[in-house]
Amino acid sequence: MRMQELIVMQPDGVVRLNFHNRLTILGGLDQMERESVVELFHRAMHGAVDHAELRYLDASGRRLLVRRSGGRRRVSILDDAGSGDASVPGPEDLPRITHVNPRDLGMIPALSSEMAPSIPQLVERLIGWLGRARNAGSRGTASLAVLSEPLQSLAPDQVTDLLYAIERLSNMVQVVYMTNDPIVIKWAAERMESGNVHMVESLASLH
Repeated sequence: MRMQELIVMQPDGVVRLNFHNRLTILGGLDQMERESVVELFHRAMHGAVDHAELRYLDASGRRLLVRRSGGRRRVSILDDAGSGDASVPGPEDLPRITHVNPRDLGMIPALSSEMAPSIPQLVERLIGWLGRARNAGSRGTASLAVLSEPLQSLAPDQVTDLLYAIERLSNMVQVVYMTNDPIVIKWAAERMESGNVHMVESLASLH
């Protein structure tokens, strides 16, 4: 599955988050804000957020819309991609998230630099987690990999090396990377020209 757009209707206007097919960087989020956004994604995927709509592609390429209306989840087919399949997904077929945080990669702040994972180890763990995400969706389909500031406490050149690795790995599964790290934000701004990366600098009004 591939997320396309999350729309949240708020009293002061409409907030739209467009997802890149590969790597979306969400900047300007502290830890509590990142947790709030993950919760919003979870709930929006299951039509549990009032005044919110999520548009996504399912495994067959159909374009679907999930929203909450009248106190109930509503799922609509916007485009069947020529499949002729008019069946509406049930709860077990809706999108899912694989959430990865620093501890999942062994990045524990209390560890000394000598005990911290090496760059090759971190790449191997990223491959493992993103590999899981590729099959962690409903019925073995891809989930959305959400990385919550996983590279904290690393040196700038190490962060950059691993961001390039994540960009390459996003070819196999859609990734959202949430951060408040200026190094990551600067890298994303420079990589947008590649066509593989999209950056949203602030989601303060979304969560």
